[in-house]
Amino acid sequence: MATSVLVTKLFIPATRPELVPRPRLISRLNSGLHRKLTLVSAPAGFGKTTLVTEWLQQLQATANTGEAIPNVNQTAWFSLDEEDNDPTRFITYLVAALNRSVDNEAPFGKGVLEMLQSSQPTVSQTILTTLINEIAVIDSKVILVLDDYHLIDAEPIHGALAFLLENLPPQMHLVIATREDPPLSLSRLRARDHLTELRAADLRFSSSEAAVFLNQAMGLNLTPEEIAALEVRTEGWIAGLQLAALSLQGRTDKTRLIESFTGSNRLVLDYLIEEVLNQQPEEIQQFLLQTAVLDRLTGSLCDALTGRDNGQETLQLLESANLFIIPLDAERRWYRYHHLLADLLRQRLRQTQHGERQRLHRQASAWYVQNSLVDQAIEHALQAQEYARVTQLLKDHVDELWRRGGHAKLRRFLAALPEEWIFAEPTICIFHAWYLFAGGHQEAAEQVLQAAEQTLTQLKSERPLPASQQQKLLGRVAAIRAFMASFRGDMSEIIAQARRALDHLPKNDLTWRSSAAITLGDAHGFQGDMTAAYEARFAAAQACQASGDNYFFMIANLKLAITLRAQGKLHPTIEMCQQQLALANEKGWSQSPVVGWCLAVWSEVLAELNDLDKALQQAQTATELVEAGIDLAIRGWTYHCLIRVLFSRQELAEAEALIHKMIEADRDLDVPPWIMHQMEMWQVRLWLAQNNLTAASQWAAAHEPISKNSSQLTVDFFTLNKQVSLARVKLAQGRLAETATLLQQIAPLAEASGRVTAVIEILLLQALTAQAAGNLPQAMVPLEKACAIAEPNGFVRIFIDQGQPMRSLLLEALKYDFAPNYMQHLLAALSSNEPLAVQPVFSPVNQAEFIEPLSERECEVLQCISSGLSNREIANQLYLSLNTVKVHTRNIYSKLDVHSRIQAVSKAKDLGFLPPA
Repeated sequence: MATSVLVTKLFIPATRPELVPRPRLISRLNSGLHRKLTLVSAPAGFGKTTLVTEWLQQLQATANTGEAIPNVNQTAWFSLDEEDNDPTRFITYLVAALNRSVDNEAPFGKGVLEMLQSSQPTVSQTILTTLINEIAVIDSKVILVLDDYHLIDAEPIHGALAFLLENLPPQMHLVIATREDPPLSLSRLRARDHLTELRAADLRFSSSEAAVFLNQAMGLNLTPEEIAALEVRTEGWIAGLQLAALSLQGRTDKTRLIESFTGSNRLVLDYLIEEVLNQQPEEIQQFLLQTAVLDRLTGSLCDALTGRDNGQETLQLLESANLFIIPLDAERRWYRYHHLLADLLRQRLRQTQHGERQRLHRQASAWYVQNSLVDQAIEHALQAQEYARVTQLLKDHVDELWRRGGHAKLRRFLAALPEEWIFAEPTICIFHAWYLFAGGHQEAAEQVLQAAEQTLTQLKSERPLPASQQQKLLGRVAAIRAFMASFRGDMSEIIAQARRALDHLPKNDLTWRSSAAITLGDAHGFQGDMTAAYEARFAAAQACQASGDNYFFMIANLKLAITLRAQGKLHPTIEMCQQQLALANEKGWSQSPVVGWCLAVWSEVLAELNDLDKALQQAQTATELVEAGIDLAIRGWTYHCLIRVLFSRQELAEAEALIHKMIEADRDLDVPPWIMHQMEMWQVRLWLAQNNLTAASQWAAAHEPISKNSSQLTVDFFTLNKQVSLARVKLAQGRLAETATLLQQIAPLAEASGRVTAVIEILLLQALTAQAAGNLPQAMVPLEKACAIAEPNGFVRIFIDQGQPMRSLLLEALKYDFAPNYMQHLLAALSSNEPLAVQPVFSPVNQAEFIEPLSERECEVLQCISSGLSNREIANQLYLSLNTVKVHTRNIYSKLDVHSRIQAVSKAKDLGFLPPA
């Protein structure tokens, strides 16, 4: 498939010799060059393109004589059409336009183009940043013209243009010619004196300009009164004047015709077009109608539609007759009709010759195929409803369209193709299923995959496919099903389908094989088997490296980095991220979303090492990069890392805002459930940090362990994380025995799965639980074990983030003389910049000395009483009935020999049941 840029879109249109000089407007354009933007905004036919073209040619002429405006010697032109709403196409042409104008030794925009080829990009700040940086090193000033910008309605492109204007280097001046104002902050640009505007009132011909145009350019010899009347009728509208002049040529009743020009511009236009067309020879009228289906015209293409051999001659004749045809290159080989003329011609063709219209599209499609312009061939075949041709073209070229990132166009083609044709061709069926799945329609995607398999079975008996082709298609079906299973959380199905895909896919189908291999590693990660996950991801990385697939090599290695992090290997994780960042910089991907993901993984490890400032900087940069992309999994993981950094910095409101941002996204988009699981776990942690025990307790009540039997607990990603969160809530509730039991159940599961980071966290929670129960010697056992694992790997924040209870525990650990340097390091980090002051540690009283000790539940009630909770609040927090709370309170009074809440709290502090005030 041809991938080259259509250079005629980048040519500055030629001016006509009969051009009406407009020095007052040229002067305004020149005086606005010190500003960022010149906006030429007016309805159709006001001479916007002609004016800007004349201005650029005058600048070039003065440059040749040495009289140019200082440093202005580069001009770039980009003629937009509706297909340029594809972000990838827009950026590609933008770079091509600048590359043609900038006189650099090395190709301009190379980094941007490499980024476009490396992923599925959008018009984003990340890509534009690279473009802006390249513009900033140009020696001279560049004027970039975006002509017919009103044809752009894609929000990502509008956003990119706003970012470009906000950060525009002084080397560039942007000109936008459009029928309607672009959705930019024009008021702010005006306030900052960054905007020069030319509008309809400015562009209208004055009386003197109208006289020059009508009498000198068009040769009408009208009287001043007739000129004035026509100017009033058309309100100086240049296209209207030109249409009027064409209809007046050769007429003797000019005054009556001028007087009949009334109504809105559209009505005048309809009338004049009818007059012009009716006065053309029959052969010219037929040529105009037969070529109306074309966006761009050249001689041989016109011949293919008309059946004649005079296409180029006719185009030149139309140009000389001023019949609304615009040359697109200096050689006069490519043209286009004025947009309004084209619209009216097409409308008339639909009304009068509908069947002929389909034939013309069919002929245009055939010509584009012969000239290796397959995208345009498919467009015309769709218009002709030649679905067999569309199906064959897609079948032959879909892989190339996929590889070069034409996803928006491919989705549009598939949406226009009736389902019976999609289902008839398994190759197309598979891509259709992918887009359904990616759009969150898994059931529909599965139905399409089943249809593809059924079609393959039928083809096997009717018109057999080569065995290699059939195996490749079956492998792609399996790869999509592996992705679908990962979204459902069906881990055994992920593994089965990924392995099936790898068994069927040929060695040279690199993109699909890499995806399947990486998904296989994800499945092991979800299952909690870090060893298997590492092996699968390592194998995928090796395969990508051997094939030279650098992009998926980076993806696989970042998955390896995540695995290393789970295994507690902090410094190897950073080393892996550093290597991938170097690779990305080498390949020109430094501003891509995948680099954002890399920085996010890196930032989370920096936070664990307690380098919070650098961690925040990297995580914020990462978020900017991934939010410019479309991958929700990468975005969700990056949010997870940033939340972790914010939590350690005690910026809890900001962390919670990110959680809600992801929840909002999940309402409209198919966010992977494991991302939402992470958000849920962080929400519980935030509730506890915010002392919102009510919300945390409500969550815990809905997620109590299904079984109290540790043999029935699983080690998968979801279950282990949930059990750790449950343990945290139970600890906060004071349900110490239940907490200890739960932690004892899940500790060996985490250890067996190789999730070292989770093992450290569980050990620390066990130590805090024993501490809360007043058993400090018992607390030292898991703490010592945690330190033995954590110290060699450099863990810090996993201790500090446990809060003040961990400080007390670490201070007590100093007495036991294990890892003393590590203890001091952690305590120093905990104290931040405050001087380390050893505070008295609360030790609960030994109740064995009492005849009737307080029960565990009575101790919990006593703690709630000391916090000032009412009986009903205690009942809600401890999930007890109001009567049960009253019974526990009476028992406390009796055992402490007191008669009120105040007395109970006071005596409990004296006896050591509660810490002193």
